[in-house]
Amino acid sequence: MSNYTMFTASVNSRLSDSAVMITRDLAETLGLQDSDQLYFYAGQVKKKLKLSIRNSDKLNMRLDANAGILKKLYLQPERSYGIKKDINGLHLGPVVGISADIYNEPGRPFGNQSFFFQQLLKAGEALGEICFAFNPRTINWNNGNVTGYTYNKKGWSKRTFPLPDVIYPRERAYAANNNFRRRLEKAGTRFFNPPLVGKWETHLIMKKNPDLAKYLPETRLIKNFNQVEDMVKKYQAVYLKPVSGSQGKNIIRVLKKKNTAGYEYQYEINNLIIKGSAPSINRLQSALKRVMGNRSYIVQKQINLLKLDDNIVDVRILVQKNDLGKWETTGIACREGKRGSITSNISAGGSGKKLDTVLHRHFDDDSRRRIIIEEICFLAIESAKTLEKAIGPAGEIGVDIGIDKDGEVWFIETNLRPARHVFLLIGEQETRLKSVEMPMLYLRYLAGFVSKER
Repeated sequence: MSNYTMFTASVNSRLSDSAVMITRDLAETLGLQDSDQLYFYAGQVKKKLKLSIRNSDKLNMRLDANAGILKKLYLQPERSYGIKKDINGLHLGPVVGISADIYNEPGRPFGNQSFFFQQLLKAGEALGEICFAFNPRTINWNNGNVTGYTYNKKGWSKRTFPLPDVIYPRERAYAANNNFRRRLEKAGTRFFNPPLVGKWETHLIMKKNPDLAKYLPETRLIKNFNQVEDMVKKYQAVYLKPVSGSQGKNIIRVLKKKNTAGYEYQYEINNLIIKGSAPSINRLQSALKRVMGNRSYIVQKQINLLKLDDNIVDVRILVQKNDLGKWETTGIACREGKRGSITSNISAGGSGKKLDTVLHRHFDDDSRRRIIIEEICFLAIESAKTLEKAIGPAGEIGVDIGIDKDGEVWFIETNLRPARHVFLLIGEQETRLKSVEMPMLYLRYLAGFVSKER
C-alpha cells in the first residue's frame, strides 16, 4: 500500500485565508475529518489550515483553496500533486530541488544540462512533485526560500520556492558546497547523492569487499615517482589518473620502452594528443609536470581493453534506485575512444556502441558472452552497494568497467554525477528517458512518499 495519494489543486475564491476544502474521497483516503485543523507542509514551509469536506461523487481527489493560499502552498491550479499524512500533518509534492551551476546563456540557464533539466522537471511534474532547478547561491536563509527555475511551453521562468524536501545535486563542485549542504540537512532537507569521492578512496572502499577484490587492477597512490617506476617495470604499461579528476581529463599512459632504457608517455590537452619520451624516471616526472601540476594521482596497471578498429572500448553501466529505494541496472552501453586516444570518454570525442556488438566482435561463444554480461551486472550493482555503505545513501552511480582481450572483467571507476548521453548515441531513447525518470522516482521515495510494493 502506498503511503501517499494524488490530488488535483483547484481555486475556490469563496474560501477564507485559513481554510481548504477537500473532497470526500480524498478525506477518506487520508483519514481526515471535517473541521480538522492541520499543518500543510510544502518543503520546509508549513501553514496551519482548517479543513472542510465537500460531498460529491464526481469530484474525486480534489483540494480547493483561494488563489492566495494555493500560492503560499506552492500549488498551481488544475495540476495534480502528491500528498501524504504523518503525525505532523499533510505533506505536499514532495518539493524537489535540482541544484546546479548557473550560466549566462539565453534560453539555457543551466548550460549543457538545460535540456536534461527540462526532462527531469517534466518527469517530476508527472509524478506530482513540486520541482525546480536552482543555484545554491540563490537561497534566502532569512526567509527560508530559494529562487528557482521551472520550464513550460513558454520556456524557462523564475519563481520563488520553499526550501526543498529533497535535492538532486548536479553542480560540478557540489562536494565543495558542504556549508550549504549542512545547513539544508539541518533544516530537514535530504540529498539524493553523497558528496563526490575520489579514485583512491573509491579503490580502498572496493578493496575491503572480498567479492570485488579480483576485479580491481593493482592501484597505488603516488607519493613518490619511484612507485611509477616500480609499476611500469612490473606491468610494462600503466595509467596515471588524477584522484579527483573526471571526463578523462589529465590522464596519462606511461609505457616502458622496448629494447632500450626509458619511457614513452601520452596524454591529451584540449582534445589534442600529446606524445613524448623520457630517458629516466626523473626526466619523466619533469616532462609530466605540465599536465600533473600539484594534483594527487594514482598509478594503475593498464587493462588491455577490447578494441574496435584499434580504438579502446569500455562499458558504462548506469545503476539507479527505483521508487522502492532498491538498486536497478537502468542501462548498459560501450564507449569507444576516438582514434589514438587513451580514454573512451564521450566528452573527449568518443562514441557509443551496443554491448552486444562489441562482444560478438570478440567472442564467438554464446555462453562466454552471457557470463561476461552477468559479471558486468554483478560488478556494477555490488560496486554501488559497497560504495554506498561507506559514503552514505546514494540514488544513482555510473560504473565504468573494462573487458580485456581474455574476457576478464575489471572495475575502472564510479561516477556520482553520471552523464547518460551515450544511450542516445546507441539509439536507446527509452533507456535515456527511463534514466531521467528514475531519479525523480527515487527522490519521491527519499522524501518519504513510498510507492506500493510490486
